[in-house]
Amino acid sequence: MKQGLSRRNLVKGALTASVVLGFNTITRTWATTATYPEEHAEGALATDFPDFEGQLLTDPDSLNQAAEDFGHIEHKVPQAVLLPASKQDIIKLMKFANQHMIVVSAKGQGFSTAGETLADAGVVIDTSSLNTIQSITNTTLHVDAGARWLDVMPTLLDHQKTLPVVVDFLEITVGGSISVGGFGAQSFKHGAMTDIVDSIEIVTSQGQLLQCSAKSNGWLFNAIRAGLGQFGIIVSACFKLEPAFSMARYFQLVYTDFASFSKDNLFLIESSRFDGIQGGVQPSETGGWLFILQATKYYNSDESPDNAVLLKDLNYNPDALTVQDMPFLTFLNRLAPIIEYLRSTGLWDYPHPWCPLLIPASKAENFVNNTLQSLKPEDLGGGPILLSGFNHCKLSTPLLRKPDEKHFFYFSLMRNATPPTKERAKELMLLNRDIYESARQLGGYYYPVGAMPMEQKDWSQHFDRYWRPMKMLKQWMDPKHILNPGRAIFNK
Repeated sequence: MKQGLSRRNLVKGALTASVVLGFNTITRTWATTATYPEEHAEGALATDFPDFEGQLLTDPDSLNQAAEDFGHIEHKVPQAVLLPASKQDIIKLMKFANQHMIVVSAKGQGFSTAGETLADAGVVIDTSSLNTIQSITNTTLHVDAGARWLDVMPTLLDHQKTLPVVVDFLEITVGGSISVGGFGAQSFKHGAMTDIVDSIEIVTSQGQLLQCSAKSNGWLFNAIRAGLGQFGIIVSACFKLEPAFSMARYFQLVYTDFASFSKDNLFLIESSRFDGIQGGVQPSETGGWLFILQATKYYNSDESPDNAVLLKDLNYNPDALTVQDMPFLTFLNRLAPIIEYLRSTGLWDYPHPWCPLLIPASKAENFVNNTLQSLKPEDLGGGPILLSGFNHCKLSTPLLRKPDEKHFFYFSLMRNATPPTKERAKELMLLNRDIYESARQLGGYYYPVGAMPMEQKDWSQHFDRYWRPMKMLKQWMDPKHILNPGRAIFNK
């Protein structure tokens, strides 16, 4: 049975060998009820060990669960997992970890794909225990970082409110989406989730609690958004809200070539016809590829959209058109049936060496067609291909790097490694790297939610003019480099 760390629970947990009571400064291990008396007698325990309200876990099940992420490629076993009862527990841990040079990573639902949220021989903070919706007003949402959007959105809709941008995959956490950027069907007109967040509350590596916004600690606000967890642990955030609709009409338009698809996609993201626009690619039954444009119009049940107006002058295949009306929440959680299918088939538990890229629109046709032509079915393993147009001007988050053109495409190979081995996954990661190199030469960027081999020199090139101030900020905010080391962005 898992027990808490608090010393006041010692009697309650005296029979459990994994209850953590201290930190051995000599062996750099956690002292449990089984080892505490001897280690304490030897004077090996840190005298500043905190008293947490939450749980610090060292049992094998907790450590093994924290040793992998959704990618199932990297396996790094921490020495402990903290389930914080409040942000005060995170403050206490970070002060202690900074003093004793203990590596710490924050992990929400663990949907990173290449070990980014793991902490080899360190402590993983499982932020999912901090999941409270603090407040909902007419214009703002204040929510803890460990809350899943899957739990937040129904509550918002109960208040007839929604976010300007909602991530496609609702099972990720608030903090996770802010750390990487957070794209959704509405991003073509409202940007990423990092563009609609008003303020962020973080705990620094030294255990300081800071409020960040455009008006307060603006330099840190810009670094936390899409900063990949390098400058602080997000504990809560405030987002802009807008009125919600009750229904969504979902159009699926099919094209046989990229040029027609691209023309309509870019036309629609420049217009105000639709509220959500995304796309993808799938194999054609007759060979080759089909390009799918998914366009959505929000409405209330007493005012139905005019299909003829919405679809006017578009060049899709009318015989393949599908139109579906659904409740607004069903649209937001539209991936749920696909995820359920993947879980039922076991593909959900395969390694996921994804390859998500941002490609300049002027170079996209050749790049996409050449990449598709080079793919073998086993290179995808049944995973989807995403392809969506974006407006550069709508994404203003500095560290969310993107091509320097008016339009660009999000092109992502959502691979499942088959056979499901780490060796096969790493083989596909090398293929990802080759594709990325080609994209980078065209002015493309990596959207860092995939499994891409990256070294510090690659991150330096990725962040470009922001790299030098990022290094300076890292040295200021995390001088001992204990915070979220999984991406290996900075070398100490």
